[in-house]
Amino acid sequence: MVELITPYTFSQIPYLTYDSLDEYAEELIKDFAPELLHTPDALDVDRFIEYYLNLTVDYQRLCINRKILGVTVFNDGVLDIVCSETNQPQKIAVKAGTIILDPSLLTKRNIPRMRFTMLHEGSHWLLHRKAFAEDNPFVPVNTCEGQLIAAKTGRVDYSRSKKERTDTDRMERQADFLASAIIMNRSALRVAFKDFFSFYDEKPRRIIRDASPIDDTYAKLLPEYIAKTFNVSKRAALIRLEKLTAISDTRLSRA
Repeated sequence: MVELITPYTFSQIPYLTYDSLDEYAEELIKDFAPELLHTPDALDVDRFIEYYLNLTVDYQRLCINRKILGVTVFNDGVLDIVCSETNQPQKIAVKAGTIILDPSLLTKRNIPRMRFTMLHEGSHWLLHRKAFAEDNPFVPVNTCEGQLIAAKTGRVDYSRSKKERTDTDRMERQADFLASAIIMNRSALRVAFKDFFSFYDEKPRRIIRDASPIDDTYAKLLPEYIAKTFNVSKRAALIRLEKLTAISDTRLSRA
């Protein structure tokens, strides 16, 4: 497994730009399945998590309202779950190196979301083990009981927001972006982007919303194509394309 080399904050949160996260993602893919850098295809997320990162995956209902879809266990401890039989709170022992996902993600319609959530939790493991080390006196606040676990809240894929009010906000943004960069690595995404325009016999170019009817059509069709190619949700594909400025708003392109 390729280890992350980067400076850290006083509380052991890595300093990382989007570019550095993209570069790290490509190093991981090159080590795990180098062919995926050149051939746009769906990543084998289960194999990446369980055999490459050596993490264990378990499924438990994490809260009544299913707001929490997944947790990453950094240290042995105890986790509160909802018992599937009684629908009541229950404590279970958990081991370091375990990803726990809500069973609702196992439905067919939620498979793209499950793949992303699993990678989000795997990204926490890759990026934030120092922050959750037992000897770190500055473990981030707003984490689960015992300050041992990072949680993925029930958002749809990942946020466009760049606001980081806390260390936890920063970790969530980093895990979201790295998960996206792994499942849709930049090199393969560039190939898929060119293939999309080749199908329409056009030269690849940035798509600008409201610039023309054809651009508006492409702004809808491209995320659908990318989502199908990489087996992700349309929203995840769209946000990835926006962050790489493959799709942008007219007002942004004129800035």
